Amino acid sequence: MESEMEYSANECRAMFRTFEMTDKMTSLRYENPLPYLPRRPVQEHAKSRIIYDVQHPAAGLYLLILGCVKIGTTANDSGQTVVRIVRREGLFGESSLIGPLNRAESAVALDNVTLMLWSRNEIERQVEREPRLGIVLARYLVRQCLGLQDRIESMAVHKTPERVMLALLQLAADSGAPMPDGYLRVASLTHHTIAEFVGTSREIVTSQMNRLRRLGLVRYSRGHIDINAQALHDNLRQQGISVPHGAKGAAQEGGG
Repeated sequence: MESEMEYSANECRAMFRTFEMTDKMTSLRYENPLPYLPRRPVQEHAKSRIIYDVQHPAAGLYLLILGCVKIGTTANDSGQTVVRIVRREGLFGESSLIGPLNRAESAVALDNVTLMLWSRNEIERQVEREPRLGIVLARYLVRQCLGLQDRIESMAVHKTPERVMLALLQLAADSGAPMPDGYLRVASLTHHTIAEFVGTSREIVTSQMNRLRRLGLVRYSRGHIDINAQALHDNLRQQGISVPHGAKGAAQEGGG
């Protein structure tokens, strides 16, 4: 039994290395985990509702059916950073699968949202019944880790104007719907939320969004943001800035 467990661990490490290489070359394909999960009663949360936080940790793995959720972390100085914006069919709360550790993570509904929830024990039992679910979740977690790595590098290396452009490309890649004129449409986010995601102030984001609109790189209203992903990609490339693999798909989709 011990040798089988060791072999399995080695296999998992090899799988993660393979996934990382695949993502850096071609991007990992997202696969919806819902077909491998048992149905659960849906939960509904109103806009601005805290789904979980430090005082009330995540109860399990959440699947977002409708709406938009902001995932944030709180630093020791009480400053908050938005780690990612979760859209329809996105997963969050995955840290709960590790165990009962202290985590400074929170999830807040940016719209009225509809969710499904599975506990850690339910996920473990379902992986035993449906091994494909384990691979799907592993792929998802690798994608998230690589995306966070790109975010950290961006915040350390690039100035705010470039970080805003990279953030818009990432949003377009995650949830952009193609428009006839080549733009990708995403549900509108407040400049405050984008500022939290980028790591700057709302005033700076407003200034940068106005600049990008004058350049024809974005259009926005109260209901949506249209992103010219191909033009953003080309603009960044002209500045010698490498676009993360997770955001390159937006340019390819927007460019037709």
